[in-house]
Amino acid sequence: MLSPDEVLELRKAQQLELLAEVSSLYFEHEMTQAEIAEKFYISRSRVSRLLTMAREEGVITFKIQHYGERCYEFEQMFKRKYQLEDIFILNSDNHDEAQMRRLMGEMAAEYLHKQFKPRQTVGISWGKSIEQTVAALRPTPYLNLEVVQVIGGILVQNPVINIPGLLNTMVEKFGATGISLTAPLLMDNPEMCSMLKRQPAIAFALNKARKADLVLTGIGGVSKDTLSYLWSGIDTDREFEPLRENGAVGFICAQAFDIQGKACCPEFNQRVVGLTLDELRNSKKVVSISGGARKGQAVLGALRTGVVNVLVTDLACIREIIRLEKQEAGK
Repeated sequence: MLSPDEVLELRKAQQLELLAEVSSLYFEHEMTQAEIAEKFYISRSRVSRLLTMAREEGVITFKIQHYGERCYEFEQMFKRKYQLEDIFILNSDNHDEAQMRRLMGEMAAEYLHKQFKPRQTVGISWGKSIEQTVAALRPTPYLNLEVVQVIGGILVQNPVINIPGLLNTMVEKFGATGISLTAPLLMDNPEMCSMLKRQPAIAFALNKARKADLVLTGIGGVSKDTLSYLWSGIDTDREFEPLRENGAVGFICAQAFDIQGKACCPEFNQRVVGLTLDELRNSKKVVSISGGARKGQAVLGALRTGVVNVLVTDLACIREIIRLEKQEAGK
């Protein structure tokens, strides 16, 4: 038989377990207070009191994460001008490039956590900004996401951008089903690319990517150094010159576009194994992350494609875009 003290201790443990279960349903599983009340056959006000008790007893703890100062005035201006669903601009004046990219990744991750819903399909590309964003995402295994790679891979894995690693990280963090696009990024000619896209495994992945609830992309710049670093194993010397001659300034999912946001280099774009600009434009939501002054042209062109719904960038990039817009207006 339990002593009075042991009975009190048992009741305390049972109460704490109840507080933990209610808190988990509310904060982790995003059930409403009304839904929790119905589950436990108690009133909604009782649920509210239990959540308050959970905070007081230390069952719930909060960590306020600051992601860096945002430039709200520029955000409102660009949101209206380019009809964006949302935009996040980091004030990067006091940050080096590595810090800037990490903070943008954290901003993007915080936005994504508010967007993700259980059993959604999420498309991911690859690149430095995507790597930082995926690293900043908090494990939320109950979401059971489906994560699909939306463009092919490179021939030589870059240790900084490990494409299979990005997909595996998403699988682990979200209890996700991973769908690889097991194909090279770039084929020798459009005919071979079209044929490969029709192969069952590739067609399955691309069809999943087209129907994704959200597609996460970077925005790449067109420079020989960048292509050589990121597109390891591809003859960038041969590929760069036609891109430059056709006015390409950037890539989204390896699809080239010019400063006006128009697809250029059709022969190049048709050789890419992945979603096309038209398919991205028809996606439910495209979230793009890219920053730095050197990405100004690429991000401006990307905004003009009509592909991007949500942009995460920084003040240096925005200043460069404004300079380019003024330069155009003065011609």
